[in-house]
Amino acid sequence: MSFISDIEAGIKSLFTATSAGFRNDATEGQNHLSGWLQQLRGTNDASLRPIVAELETLQQHLQVNNAAGMAASFQTLGTLTAAAASHIHTFEGTGDKLRELSQKLITAGGNMRHIAQAHAPAAH
Repeated sequence: MSFISDIEAGIKSLFTATSAGFRNDATEGQNHLSGWLQQLRGTNDASLRPIVAELETLQQHLQVNNAAGMAASFQTLGTLTAAAASHIHTFEGTGDKLRELSQKLITAGGNMRHIAQAHAPAAH
């Protein structure tokens, strides 16, 4: 469960760094993201490849401060996490924690979408 807690902390860190109008340092969140990628790549589980690919996409959006891209990636990651958790039912509650995590990712995506709209250049 600590891995899931680490993921939750990373999501909060990424969101905090980017939701303040991109004035905060996103390094901590990027470090979390790199750690997730390293762990997930190390499993060599084919079912995790779409999540790894989307995390790589999120990393690219972070590097260029693309809020709209981050919003889409968070939403996609939430959907992929829910799908991955749909068949996990254990007494330890792993599947439940992953489903809760998917909701947090989707919520972060929706919140990030609002931030992206607020920071979008005005149309002429």
